[in-house]
Amino acid sequence: MRMLMGWALKLSVVGLIYAGTQSGIDIKVPDTIMGFKVPDVVKRSVESTGQIKDIADKTTGGFKNISDSYRTR
Repeated sequence: MRMLMGWALKLSVVGLIYAGTQSGIDIKVPDTIMGFKVPDVVKRSVESTGQIKDIADKTTGGFKNISDSYRTR
């Protein structure tokens, strides 16, 4: 049972990271999950994904502007 709970915790953390990187949703990770302490590295990586999403959106917008300018020529 302990092994199953450990895997459930690991998969839930991976799911949070995946959701954060793919959707850009601002996710705050609690200090503990089911009695287990969440490592600081995981917290920082999940919280920094919002910044990565913003940079990706700006880059996409920049390329769209460039492609639009070539189409009008």
